[in-house]
Amino acid sequence: MEIYSRLSYFLQKFNKEGQNMNRKIKILVIIVVLIIIGVIIIRGFINNNKKVIVCIDAGHGGTDVGATNENRYEKNDTLKVAKLVRKYLEQENIKVIMTRTDDITCTLQERCKIANKKKANLFISIHRNSADTGSGIETWINSKQNEEDIELATNVMNYIGKTKIQNDRGIKYGTIKGENTDYYVLNNTKMPSCLLELGFISNNEDNKLFDENIESYAKAIAKGIIETIKNK
Repeated sequence: MEIYSRLSYFLQKFNKEGQNMNRKIKILVIIVVLIIIGVIIIRGFINNNKKVIVCIDAGHGGTDVGATNENRYEKNDTLKVAKLVRKYLEQENIKVIMTRTDDITCTLQERCKIANKKKANLFISIHRNSADTGSGIETWINSKQNEEDIELATNVMNYIGKTKIQNDRGIKYGTIKGENTDYYVLNNTKMPSCLLELGFISNNEDNKLFDENIESYAKAIAKGIIETIKNK
C-alpha cells in the first residue's frame, strides 16, 4: 500500500509541475516509473515466496558407526532424529534435503557437496557425544562465529532447553581440539550452519532421555530452524 501511496503522490505532483511539459515526454516518464515500481513489486513477491531449503545431516552412517555404547550406534540415533526433523519441517511446507536417508557411508566432502549443490539456506548436522564422563546437549559453530551461525544455534538450543535434558552445555565454537579449529562440515558449507550434539551416547541416563524424548528433541530442532527462517 505504501508503494501505491507514493506513486499517487508522485503522479499528482508530476501533473502539477509538468503542465508545460511535452505530453509525449510526460507519458514516457510515467511509463518508466510504472515499470520500475512493477519490477520492485515482482522482486518482493519472488523473495517472499522463495522456497527455503534446509539441509539435515545425519552424522556418520554405513561403515562409519560413530560413537558406541555396547550395541548402540551413533549413526542410528542421528538418522532417527534427522528423519523426524524432516517430517516436522515438511509439515510447515519447508523443503528439506538429507545428506543420507539410509544406513550408508557418506563422506564429509559428499555431505558438504550435497548442501552446497542444492543451495540450501541452512545446514544442521546431528550427532551424539561421547566421553568417559559428561552429559547434556551442546551445539558447535564455526570458529569465525558468524552472526547467522550464532542465531541458528541459539534458536535451536533455546527450544531444546524447553525439553527434558540433563545439562545445557551451551553453544561452543571451533572443535574439542581448540577454538581455532573447525569441524569439516561447518567450514565447508556455504550457508549458516551448526553441529548439534544430542546428549552423550556414553551416558546411560542421556540415552534414556534421548529415547523417551526423541520426538520432543526433533520438534525443538525444527522449531529452532523455523524461528531462524522467520528472521531471514
